[in-house]
Parts: sequence; structure tokens; C-alpha cells
Amino acid sequence: MYKRLFNKENILQKLKTNFNYNKRGFGGGKQNVEIKYIKENKKKYIFLTAVASISLSVGLTYAYENYVLYKWNNKYDYYYNPDLKAVQNKLQEKKEGKREKKHVCKHIILVRHGQYERKNRNDENSKKLTKEGCKQADITGKKLKDILNNKKISVIYHSDLIRAKETAEIISKYFPNAKLINDPNLNEGTPYLPNPIPRSSKFDAEKIKLDNQRINKAYETYFYQPPGDEDEYQLVICHGNVIRYFLCRALQLPLFAWLRFSSYNCGITWLVLDDEGSVILREFGSNMHIRSLLRLNFVCVFYIYIYLYNTMVILY
Repeated sequence: MYKRLFNKENILQKLKTNFNYNKRGFGGGKQNVEIKYIKENKKKYIFLTAVASISLSVGLTYAYENYVLYKWNNKYDYYYNPDLKAVQNKLQEKKEGKREKKHVCKHIILVRHGQYERKNRNDENSKKLTKEGCKQADITGKKLKDILNNKKISVIYHSDLIRAKETAEIISKYFPNAKLINDPNLNEGTPYLPNPIPRSSKFDAEKIKLDNQRINKAYETYFYQPPGDEDEYQLVICHGNVIRYFLCRALQLPLFAWLRFSSYNCGITWLVLDDEGSVILREFGSNMHIRSLLRLNFVCVFYIYIYLYNTMVILY
């Protein structure tokens, strides 16, 4: 019996039975430690990956906003400026002190056409100026003559559409020495897919592509640094969408934002380009000259009414 109790084989068998590592979980201890280690490492990996991703995105956003998106490009016209060599030579001579550091500017005055008939929207030839539109154009011509007094306006550019032609013809009466030049690239269109897109609007991708190419060509015809030594003045009569797109591109704003601006009939937009690559907006869509006249007319009518009323009271 003693031998049976203290038999080595029996003792080992009992130990295996009583302390079964697999049943009590001791046998998987090493495996559990490994699983715990993997889980902890996985958490650290996820945490470090998240921190690295956030840091990278913040760094890229900062670099993009400060060095790409909002950084002004003085050489915005270098790939299409017809007088690029003259501009570069002038800048080089200024740096070397061979030329007087005179500030030369190019003034581009954009005017939207006057009020027009909207009876048949599909027929461009029917969109002629109304009587009110003719008055607006005449008032604008007087205003332009005042603000451009003694300034050389040799050419007035206008689009090919009838409402812009009529507006340009009325304004040209105040600039008798100016020649009217028709530029079809200034015609109205959708220059870029806007953002946000208005709910009621429908856009044709192919038409936008063609309009974009045409209007960009028009932009590059007028908006480039002045090559000469004297200030230049250009007067352009065109359309609301074209003017708003020109504004975004000239000020290096997002092109899809053009529809966020409002453009009024016969509103005056004035942009100034200097020979060092800067662009300044002096006015956008200003129509105070028209509102002032309407206000003056209202005041005159009001006083006439008061005068007649008082006269009738005295008589009776």
C-alpha cells in the first residue's frame, strides 16, 4: 500500500490530474501574456498612427494655406503676357538702378450692360436695352467721364451681344475719340462650375468647358502687367458672370466662388494692376451713380407734390 501511495508514477498522475494546466488556465499562461502584449501594442500602434496622421494633416494644411493657397503669385501672367520680355527687363533695370522706380499701373474698368428685355430668353437678339436700361447707360457714361477726366480712353471693348453693344454705344458718346471694338470672347456664359450650386440651376458640363476656355482667353487679353512707363486705362463693357469670374481670377480667389458676388446693371468694377504683379480692387459693381439720380428724382417729385398741395390749400 505504501508503495502504491508513494509510487512515483501515481504521484505524477495525481499532479497532472489535480493541477491540469490546460483546465486551470496555467498551461495557456504564456499564450495569454502574448495576446495581452499584442493587444497593448495594437493600441499603441493605433494611437501613434492617429497622432502621426493628425500632425501630418495639420502640417500639410498649414503649408498649403500659407505657401500655396493664400500666397500671392506676382508672376500670375508670365505664361501669357505678350510683353513679358519688356516687363522682365523693366524689373531688372529697376533692381539694378538703371531705371527710375516709377509705379506704373494698368486700370481696367469693367461695366455691366444696362437693363434689357427678357421676353424671349432663348433669342439673344431680342434682349435689347429697355428705356430704363438706356437711361442707366447714359448716367454711367456721365459718371465714367467724370472719374476718367483727362485720362486717355482710345478704345472701348464690348461683347458681341446686343445689350452690351447698345450700352457701349451710349457710353461712347461721352468718349468721342474712343473706338468701339467688338470682342466675342466677352460674351456671357458660365465660366466655371460654381460652389455651392444653386438648387434651381442646371449646368451643362460641355457648355461650361467651352465657356471657360473662351472667357479665360478674354481674361488673358486684358489682364497682364503693363510693359510701358505710363499708366494705361481700358474700358470694357460686358456681362455679370464674366465680370465676377474676372474678379476671382484677378484677385487669385477660388474660381468656383464667382457666383457668390452680386452684379448690378451698369455697375462699375475697377481693378488696378501694377508693373510689379500686384492687383487691387478699387470698386466692385458700384451703381451709386444710378441710385443717386433716382433718389434725386424722387426728392424733386416729392417737393413738387408738396408745392402743388400747398398752392391748392392756399387757393381754396
